[in-house]
Amino acid sequence: MELGSIVFYRHYDRFQDILTHMSVKEQSLCISDESFTEHHQYDRQALFHILYQSNDMWGFVCKQIKRKDGGIGYKILNSNNKVNQINDDEIYFALSMDAFTFTHWAEMENDKKVLLSPHSTVIMKKPSLSTIKLSKSIKAVFGLGQNMLYQLVSLAKGSPSYPSSNPFNSQWDEYNPYKPSKETFQGYYQSMTNSPWGTPPPRSASSYNFAQDKTTLHAVPFLRDNIQPTTFSVKKTAKSYENDLRMFINFPTGLPLRLG
Repeated sequence: MELGSIVFYRHYDRFQDILTHMSVKEQSLCISDESFTEHHQYDRQALFHILYQSNDMWGFVCKQIKRKDGGIGYKILNSNNKVNQINDDEIYFALSMDAFTFTHWAEMENDKKVLLSPHSTVIMKKPSLSTIKLSKSIKAVFGLGQNMLYQLVSLAKGSPSYPSSNPFNSQWDEYNPYKPSKETFQGYYQSMTNSPWGTPPPRSASSYNFAQDKTTLHAVPFLRDNIQPTTFSVKKTAKSYENDLRMFINFPTGLPLRLG
């Protein structure tokens, strides 16, 4: 399970209630958007957004861990923005964000940690919409500080725009963005995951036109009021899905049984 995946592990009864209210069976969650719309007459992504809004049912994956019994577990960022540990078998459903946007990011001190104020407060700023659109996703990282999961993004031409009307921007105006070395930048891109903007990542930093002393690096926190998903895909389905999906697709109204 990749970092940033959304894993549902609590309140399975409420999960079922939402599906029932939306007239959906579990099996239909993992069919294509087109097939879902054909069967249910509304967009599957709309249902995923409803599930996402029920944020006490799920958490963001921060790290995979190996349990003492040899099983797999995960550190997750829960609905209280705290990190706790769950076992893999507690997860009954999972989504990945194929695309998302955000409103704020944290400035970085270096490639290993976010920038803190003298009072140990994370330096958060709200970039302009045009700056956000120009930023490029690199990878999700856990361990940059404050026990938080971050999405690293870069700005090739640097000089991010911060509207002075935002209180975060005026409060932290004296703090400048971090400019990585070419080697650091290259190293991040060589290990990056797929972009949340939905396009395959390039193989080298040069594909993003790295500019010495201009390119800046920023850390987007996976806070629920900061990350704004646009599209999702299914990462993990219940065991019953695999057994029942083909039957569901072939006979969506039930088996054509004849008695007598």
